[in-house]
Amino acid sequence: MSQYHPLRIRRCLPSPVPSRTIFGFARPPARKEKPPDFDPGSKEMLGLSSALAKHERPPPRPALVKAFSAFVLDRHLRQSLSVDESQVGLLLMTLRYLQDTRTKEEGLGLSVDDMLYTMELLKVSKSKEPEELDSHIALARLLYAEVDRVGEMAGEDRGKALNSLIKILALKRKPQEALELLEENWEQDRFVIDPNQWKNVLLGFALVGDQERMFETIEAMEKHGVPFNSHAHQAVIAYYTKTSKDVEMMKKWYEIGIAKGIEPTRRTDLLVLSLCIQNNELEWGEPILRSFLDTKLQKTPNDIKVSWKLILQWAAAKGKRFEEVDQLLNVLVQKSQEEGINVRPDIDMINPLIKLAASKNDAYAAERYLALGLKRGLQPDYKTKLLQFSYRLDSSDLDGAKAIYDDLKDKDYEIFDSLAPIDKLLVALCSQTPIRHDIVSSLLDDIHERNIRLGPDAVSALTLYYLQRSELPDLIDLLNTHAYRFSTKQRTAIRSVFITYILNPSILTAKVWDAYNILRRTFPETPLATRTEIMTAFFGRGRSDMATHVFGHMRSRDMPADVRPTASTYVLCFEGIGKCGDAESLGLVYNMLKVDNTVEPDTGLYNSLMLAHLGCRDPGQALRFWDEIVRSREGPTERSFLIALRACEMSRGEEEGDGERRARDIWKRLKRLGVSVTREIYAAYVGALAGQGLFDECVELVGNAEREVGCKPDVLLLGTFHNALPVSQQDVMDRWASERYPAVWAEVKKLSKRRRQSDEFSGDGGVVYNIGRDVKA
Repeated sequence: MSQYHPLRIRRCLPSPVPSRTIFGFARPPARKEKPPDFDPGSKEMLGLSSALAKHERPPPRPALVKAFSAFVLDRHLRQSLSVDESQVGLLLMTLRYLQDTRTKEEGLGLSVDDMLYTMELLKVSKSKEPEELDSHIALARLLYAEVDRVGEMAGEDRGKALNSLIKILALKRKPQEALELLEENWEQDRFVIDPNQWKNVLLGFALVGDQERMFETIEAMEKHGVPFNSHAHQAVIAYYTKTSKDVEMMKKWYEIGIAKGIEPTRRTDLLVLSLCIQNNELEWGEPILRSFLDTKLQKTPNDIKVSWKLILQWAAAKGKRFEEVDQLLNVLVQKSQEEGINVRPDIDMINPLIKLAASKNDAYAAERYLALGLKRGLQPDYKTKLLQFSYRLDSSDLDGAKAIYDDLKDKDYEIFDSLAPIDKLLVALCSQTPIRHDIVSSLLDDIHERNIRLGPDAVSALTLYYLQRSELPDLIDLLNTHAYRFSTKQRTAIRSVFITYILNPSILTAKVWDAYNILRRTFPETPLATRTEIMTAFFGRGRSDMATHVFGHMRSRDMPADVRPTASTYVLCFEGIGKCGDAESLGLVYNMLKVDNTVEPDTGLYNSLMLAHLGCRDPGQALRFWDEIVRSREGPTERSFLIALRACEMSRGEEEGDGERRARDIWKRLKRLGVSVTREIYAAYVGALAGQGLFDECVELVGNAEREVGCKPDVLLLGTFHNALPVSQQDVMDRWASERYPAVWAEVKKLSKRRRQSDEFSGDGGVVYNIGRDVKA
């Protein structure tokens, strides 16, 4: 077989680099790559996951116990960190493994504190999707059962675990189970169960939208001596105003509280009034505002400021002009002075007005309110600056946002970092056209200097930024610093940036190959379907060598079973190799197939092998795979006949399979099996005989086409006939077709064409019209 791909991937092989330049100066040392940054204990638990998936030896039990404890303790000590669904999955898998492998002497290995800390983490987890919550709930149940097994101090520890389990079940979409557990244990453990668990159950039913169960829970509370009081009412209102922001449900439950004789707390009224301002429910909220101002505020400076803030926001929400809001503030100040109370406006009264304008995407109004405060000598504070930063960014004023950032970056940075302004600014800057590289560079310097942990959106934006600039060492450091700490969903978002880049045909192949190598190393969980798509894209670029490497990476022994190639992956690979005509890659992949005991060859796979060998100009080997199909239990498909006839078209003499004899045998088999003869198969049979120079017989077959397949000779039939003929007969064919089928032949001659190389199947050159004869396996 001839070699059709002299260009191999030289860049993936290490090349010797001289230690000195031509002038004798030493080269600068290579940049040291930053190692992946894992959470404490994560690396060992990931090692367990990998070992179980590959049926290899897991890490030692003591190492896993230590890893579980280290991960949980790190989160517990930092307090602000919760866990995502992928981390919960690791903890659950590790706990189950420790349970399955424990002995009487060793026990589970984890301390009660380890398990209680883990349940605390589950309570504050922000995962919301039902499929993500299943692992949370399963882990919480197992931990509770383990704590319940402990003998000493079981009462106190069991109470903590029980409270945690009830809250987790309630707020992770299992409120009915939480209610049953609460009622079952209430009388026996009422002194260790937190009464607030009733509110958690109530909120759990609110979360799943089960109003009927909410009322049943209130009845259960009252039955067990826990009244539905103003604090429970406040908890429900807080959910509808802050979490779901459901105005109608907020109104309904506010009125339910009133109907039950509950006096709303001051906090409840403030929550309700805030949502009314945000959603223009001013008419409904007006009576609540009047009642709040009249009955729930004292004549103290702090309460007067609360009332002023509400009154000013209400006026702004009603559409009062800035001058009217300013005048209203004058009236309020004058009134307080007349009452002998010295209260001065402060920036806390202006910030809500700015926030209200920003929530309506009105940056101009926000600036006017800021000016209103400055006119009164009220200097912007930290909250004001953050509001400015946000609305300037939202209005695409990146220079303005960067100015605010520069003003803030040296002031109380922990608060600034918690609101993720750098993430927002980076995403906006990287999305700008053209990108301001100087500003991005300055921002990245701050990030490195302060060791800031970026969010997934910023990492995604920077990934594309670095890819476009070919700054691969910086990209690798970025991913090693951040990517291993993200959840599965967040990693998927970053991975999609790579995939979009790799599949973009306008990007240089060398850049795409570099991006792919970073992808496969950083994201080993990349699914088979995506890897297959990448492989196919390299075939589309004519780089079967790279595509074959992608295929080989799927077969690496360190890959989990669900990423290893299937029969359909082999089919796509062989089809791509055939189109590229790469005999060397064909040999590599075929050898892989022969030792792959997970794939059982079928007709589709043999079809693809025929196509691959045809593309590599080896019709004799292609016909040997046809023989395998004939001998198989599954037998040939229509595509098998079509491909085999193509092989006959290319065959010459006994060495290449004796095309004429094999074509006639295949045709007889086709007829004997009653296979429907399509126009494509009929044209392929004509081509098979034409390839042997049987011009007169092909003329007869063309004349019988309407009787055999129900359609008159068309572009496909005449084009196939012409293309397959030896060059010495093509002129004869041209004259015959022009006389016998002038209209159809004129359409053929309009098609693009190319010169057939002398080493192609006819062996003697000639003209080939591009009639489109692609076939899939």
